[in-house]
Amino acid sequence: MKYSVKKLVQFSNCDPFGIVFYPQYFYICSEAKEDFLIHIGFPQHHFINDLKLGWPMARLETDFIAPTRYGEMINVNISIEKIGRSSLTLTYVITGPEGDERMRAKTVIVLTDLNSKRPAPIPDDLRGALETYVN
Repeated sequence: MKYSVKKLVQFSNCDPFGIVFYPQYFYICSEAKEDFLIHIGFPQHHFINDLKLGWPMARLETDFIAPTRYGEMINVNISIEKIGRSSLTLTYVITGPEGDERMRAKTVIVLTDLNSKRPAPIPDDLRGALETYVN
């Protein structure tokens, strides 16, 4: 199963030619990850503010397939490849309005105790909510 969210490409995402500036894809994916965590009932702001846990990125692989333009409505699709003790391997596929791939990324994020800066085990209730989205 995958999670999908629509995003409108904003002016702030683009270069002077009206094409998404490549680092902005990472911002869009990060925002979609936050939407996903809210969707499954575990908002990131609760983890950071209350539990002092964060999700820093440990690995990132990206393929840029086709340009995306200012004003387009894109889909950000997220699926989980693997759930580790403290880590998640996520796949992001951004598609255009016609379903054509624009960008594909694989990331590894690690649940981290923000005080100790050490990996923290993924809680069982969160793990259960995530397992639905494993490929």
